[in-house]
Amino acid sequence: MEDKFVTVKTFNFPADATIAQTFMEMKGIDIYMKNLISNRLSYSLGEIEMQVRDSDYERAKDALLEGGFAQPDDFQQTLTK
Repeated sequence: MEDKFVTVKTFNFPADATIAQTFMEMKGIDIYMKNLISNRLSYSLGEIEMQVRDSDYERAKDALLEGGFAQPDDFQQTLTK
């Protein structure tokens, strides 16, 4: 069965998203960057979603905290699921 992808973090700036993307790839976590436009003619701002497999969510969350890309408060609403 294939895992669905879930949003683990939302970024406002493409540069921040790209740095975090590289970090996650170094950690061996597969990600999908939703709404990230990699074209110099188009520049997206806001709502860039880093998505990971549902089964990798906790690992991705820990990696984002370790890398300084997120704070524990960023995940407070996920604790109530």
